[in-house]
Amino acid sequence: MNKLKNLSLIIILAFTACQQQDNEQAIKKTIDDLHNEAMVINEKAIKTTFKLDSLLEKKRQEKDGDTIALQNSIHQLHLADEKMMDWMHGFQLDFKGSKAEALQYFKNQLDSVKQVQVQLEKAIEQAKPFIK
Repeated sequence: MNKLKNLSLIIILAFTACQQQDNEQAIKKTIDDLHNEAMVINEKAIKTTFKLDSLLEKKRQEKDGDTIALQNSIHQLHLADEKMMDWMHGFQLDFKGSKAEALQYFKNQLDSVKQVQVQLEKAIEQAKPFIK
């Protein structure tokens, strides 16, 4: 009877470990996919920043005093880009820890990269009125 219980426990533990590994791999894949999407959006944000910088310089040369909203939009684009860079530099694909800790870490990172993507998209959206 003890052998049956031990065998059952081993099977359950192995199954749970496999599920955690599968979950971790699935989350890593989702993070990678979102990161790739965010990189495309970030590239668009950088190009938008260049356009707005040129527009700001033109307005300054023409002594057009209404540049506060434009400057704010440029600032938001810079903040979004910085957040993306900070996330990328802090992300640890080879996170070391228990399976549960790793799973939680990757879930948190998934949330973080989603937030980065949202911030990038909002900054680009805010810049649209300035780009003709």
